[in-house]
Amino acid sequence: MRRPLAAIAREALSSGPTAAAATGPVVADVWTEDDLGFVLLVHRRDDGYLAEELFYSLRGSDEDTEAAGWADCDHLSGGLLGFDPADPAAREEILARRAMAVVTESESLVHTGRVHQDDGDELVRVAELLVTPEAESLEVENLTRPSRHIRRLSFPLALVVLLPGDRLRIRAVRASGTGYTALGDDLELAHPPGPAPDGGNPDWYLTGPQ
Repeated sequence: MRRPLAAIAREALSSGPTAAAATGPVVADVWTEDDLGFVLLVHRRDDGYLAEELFYSLRGSDEDTEAAGWADCDHLSGGLLGFDPADPAAREEILARRAMAVVTESESLVHTGRVHQDDGDELVRVAELLVTPEAESLEVENLTRPSRHIRRLSFPLALVVLLPGDRLRIRAVRASGTGYTALGDDLELAHPPGPAPDGGNPDWYLTGPQ
């Protein structure tokens, strides 16, 4: 019996990404910020094609136990990938000698709990990056809410989540004797706080080398 994808996503919010498996859905990446969580799953459909699914959840405290836990995941988006992220030829063609490439983007109105108006809903943008196999991690720097962290890669696809007003600088890196060595050019992504120009065309918010 197949496990529901939403159940796999919820479990991943607690355990993190998993290594690629020969069969079954793969947790490609997990992005969490405070009590907000997103999970990217990759699975092979019955027709043999690879598909990706994006899930979202909020973490809260149980009223009886006061223990923090993730709520059931909501499905935000999904569809055919159009390529195999593990195929070297496909990766080489898409990356075109770059360290990273945005392969898809989406926007969803989700309850973030950060604002009181409109029931706490905000328009969140999610980009999926294909990353060179030479990279071990992504260094993500938030330029508008100053922070920097290293995100380990366990799959060729990586999630980047932008809340309204965010501007992120992203580097593909690998460990070196003195810390981390950057691979290729940085990528900057921005999510203005207002409505997206051009009806949501992704070109407006990709500000780094493409």
